[in-house]
Amino acid sequence: MKLFRYRRPSLKTVLGVTKVKRRIKKATGISTIQSLSPSRVKQKIKYNLGYNKPIFKHTRELSRGKVPSLLGLFSKWFK
Repeated sequence: MKLFRYRRPSLKTVLGVTKVKRRIKKATGISTIQSLSPSRVKQKIKYNLGYNKPIFKHTRELSRGKVPSLLGLFSKWFK
């Protein structure tokens, strides 16, 4: 551990509670079960398909009616 730190560690970290909790979660497999939730699976599929690439983001913004203005701010066409 460094002598000087930017942030003071929490009491749980100093006592080792956080490390024990992480070990228990890994040992029981809770983290793998949580990663199989429908929303997380959907998120992984979208990421693998490239849903977050800039060109797709721009296309989604245009389909919602957001168009860049002169100052680079987004505004709605029709309200």
